[in-house]
Amino acid sequence: MMPHTIRRSPISGAQLVAALAAILFATAVLPPAAAWTLNRSRIAQTETRARTAIERLRAGSDDMESLARNAGIVCGPGRLPNREPAAVSGRARASHPAHAAWLRGARIAPEAFGSGMPTDAWGRCFLLNADAWATGGPVWVLSAGPNGVIDTPPNALALGGDDIGNRLR
Repeated sequence: MMPHTIRRSPISGAQLVAALAAILFATAVLPPAAAWTLNRSRIAQTETRARTAIERLRAGSDDMESLARNAGIVCGPGRLPNREPAAVSGRARASHPAHAAWLRGARIAPEAFGSGMPTDAWGRCFLLNADAWATGGPVWVLSAGPNGVIDTPPNALALGGDDIGNRLR
C-alpha cells in the first residue's frame, strides 16, 4: 500500500496580502505605538513625581531659607541631564542657554528633597533653583523631559519646551 501524500495548493493572493499586511502592521505600526505609549506613561510618572517633590519641599519650607543661601541650583537623586545636549529638532547645541543656565554650578544634593525621592522617569534628577527663593523669583522643581534638554530659563514664569515641573512659588 502506498502512503497517501497531501498536496498543498499554492498560497492564494488573499493569503499573501493578509500575510504582508500582518508583517507591515507588526513592523511599522506596533513599534511607534508602543514607543508613544511608553513615552506618555513616563511623562505622567514624571508629572506625578514633580508634584510629590513640591509637596515635600512645601512641608519643609523652613529648610528652603538655608538651602537658598547655600545651594544655588540643586540636583536631587539621579543623574544630571547631559551638559552638552545633542541637537534637538535641528537646533545646534549653542542655542540652549536655559539648559546651560540650569547646569552651570548645579550641585548634586539628593538630601534636599528628602529620603525616598525618586528620579524623573528617565533616571535624571529633578532640579531645584533654590537660589531664587532668596531673590523672590520663581522657584521650580524641573525635569528636562523626554528630550533631556532644559528649555525653561531658571527665572521663567511658565514651563518651556517639553520640560516637566511645578513652581514652588
